[in-house]
Amino acid sequence: MKRKLLVILTVFLMLIVSACGGGGSSKTSSDGVKTIKFAFSGAESHIHYKSALIFKDEVEKKSDGKIAVELYPNNTLGTDAETMSQLKSGSVDMAAIISGELANHSPSFNAWFMPFLFDNAEQTYEMGKTDEAKALFETLTEAGVHPLGYFLIEMRDVLSSKELIESIDDFKGLNIRVTPSPAIVDFWETLGANPTPVDFAELYSAFQTGVVNTIDSGSTGMSSGKFYEIGKNYTTTNHMAFNSAILASNKFWDSLSDEEKSIVEESMNVAVEQNISIYKELADEAMAAMKEEGVKFTEIKMDAELQKVQEEFIKKYASKDEKIKAFVEKAKEINSN
Repeated sequence: MKRKLLVILTVFLMLIVSACGGGGSSKTSSDGVKTIKFAFSGAESHIHYKSALIFKDEVEKKSDGKIAVELYPNNTLGTDAETMSQLKSGSVDMAAIISGELANHSPSFNAWFMPFLFDNAEQTYEMGKTDEAKALFETLTEAGVHPLGYFLIEMRDVLSSKELIESIDDFKGLNIRVTPSPAIVDFWETLGANPTPVDFAELYSAFQTGVVNTIDSGSTGMSSGKFYEIGKNYTTTNHMAFNSAILASNKFWDSLSDEEKSIVEESMNVAVEQNISIYKELADEAMAAMKEEGVKFTEIKMDAELQKVQEEFIKKYASKDEKIKAFVEKAKEINSN
């Protein structure tokens, strides 16, 4: 009797696991449609959403509706750190995770934060396709995720509520808002600034009250946050390419057929390529909007002093990490073409 009861309980538990999706969060409906759960930060106006929407459209078109994609924007399922944990466990199928968070899992991702490597968005796209950029994923692959590419979020510039910043000496003593990544903090300390991590949701208030007087972000972030209402001095620096990696859970990836994997990869390649066009359009719109609001613009170009700072900073990281060294060498090659 006990043995019979044990068998019944075991079958019952197996049915529950099967109904909940088993090894991952993707699910297949009664009509055979498989749904992919794709999480990321950024609302519908954000480049993450617009790029992910292209992926969704491509997947559903290429699969003839047999694969659907559910988008979970604006950190609906948690912060990047929380979403990364969900990817590893398989409770989320796919996600776009910012490189700042990924550097906490693999220091090699600091390669993207080496300063002044890229002049424009197109160069970051070319870099993302290289073996040197893909090599950064190795530690993450071992941790339970499958890489699919990179989305550029923005080329980073600065906005100040003080005077117009026209040289690197002008950064000395400024309280600058930064993304809380050690390499980014280190970079601004190298320039003599006071890097201050502030959550984006709290940044307007911090800028308004003077907790920070300068912001390290891009034109799209400056415009969407309406920080130009406080700071009227914008300096184009392109000092870093801020991006995210598109990752799939290994559990989800292993559940796909070869045909389904090809559909996902081909669709993501389309989204990654179009991501650059989306960025350029959003950046142009943001710059135009800020000009209408009376923002003053200038730029800092590479000179001997700036090149010395760049080389010394990169040497500090590249000498300790062969992947960063190879990444930088490849980036310089792309930049010179």
